[in-house]
Amino acid sequence: MMKMTNKTAILLSIFFLIVLSSSLTAAERIAVVTKIKGSVEVKSAGESSFNPLKKGYVLFDGDFVRTGSNGALIIVYLDDKSMLKVKSNSNLEIRGTRSGAGLSKKVDMMAGTLKANVSKQRKGDFVISTPTSVASVKGTEFWMISDPLLGDKVIGIEGLVELQNLISGEVANIGADQTGSSTPNGTLTVNTTNPDDIPEDIEEEEEIHELRIQLQDADGQEKDLIIKFQ
Repeated sequence: MMKMTNKTAILLSIFFLIVLSSSLTAAERIAVVTKIKGSVEVKSAGESSFNPLKKGYVLFDGDFVRTGSNGALIIVYLDDKSMLKVKSNSNLEIRGTRSGAGLSKKVDMMAGTLKANVSKQRKGDFVISTPTSVASVKGTEFWMISDPLLGDKVIGIEGLVELQNLISGEVANIGADQTGSSTPNGTLTVNTTNPDDIPEDIEEEEEIHELRIQLQDADGQEKDLIIKFQ
């Protein structure tokens, strides 16, 4: 499962308290970007163009994120610190619906590769949807590789992932060291994972000394909140 340094965990905990206690459209805030590498862009819900994404950016329900050929990012959810590591040439939409203190999370993934470290979901669900498949989890670690022409692969690292092929309706559980393959022609197979098929992981920041967070006030003006840590 995901690991964080003590400084990183403290900084993120402070940030979560600030965001969750804020009255400025707090119900719409879904996650925060904690690492950026290369070309990464975001298109906010209701906007027509993509803009460069920065570390500390707060993602809202309906935000689109895409990475270039050299791009990668790490996203941490506000309610339980579940994590997405998104690799190059990925295109996805971040969705979330709050229910009390919980957050039902959904990622609409058009294409690309990501690793999900999902904390146990006590309130709400965690779903990754592609044009071919739906992966539902309650708490696990896995890779999702999606190609709109070839289909999807789910590589289990820890826990269980329920994978459904949307064309045939077939469902299978993917466990650790297993790979589920779901294709546009409706087939769904589960095989032992070939270690060579596991993507290279995205390294987390060893130490975070400054976290710059983009917030928006009641008038819609963007402001930077900077938290420094020795």
